[in-house]
Amino acid sequence: MKSSDLRIGNIVAVCYEDVVTPDTVLLLEPGLVHLSKREYADSDRDIIGVPLKEKWLRKFKFKYNSHLGEWALNKIIIKKSESEKTNTWLIRSEKFKLEIAFVHQLQDILTY
Repeated sequence: MKSSDLRIGNIVAVCYEDVVTPDTVLLLEPGLVHLSKREYADSDRDIIGVPLKEKWLRKFKFKYNSHLGEWALNKIIIKKSESEKTNTWLIRSEKFKLEIAFVHQLQDILTY
């Protein structure tokens, strides 16, 4: 992932660990990403997205509507995608409609 695609505070992980361990971006430099739980910076080639799951939606205060099968926060609606892509979510508001798969993508939407 390019460091220019990230923002400080984004939740990401590194590709070389057996288990995806979420970590927070502290500092960005060209080609390097400094994460909160690491002593040294990682190459941006080693950074991967943390898959978006329901636990993250709850953490960001989304509320689930079981009748509609969707999550809502303010005027943002998110629903599990039925596309063939694994772990994708459809997200919409009055201003946009997108498909996302990772926590940092949701964070970017909530920031703006």
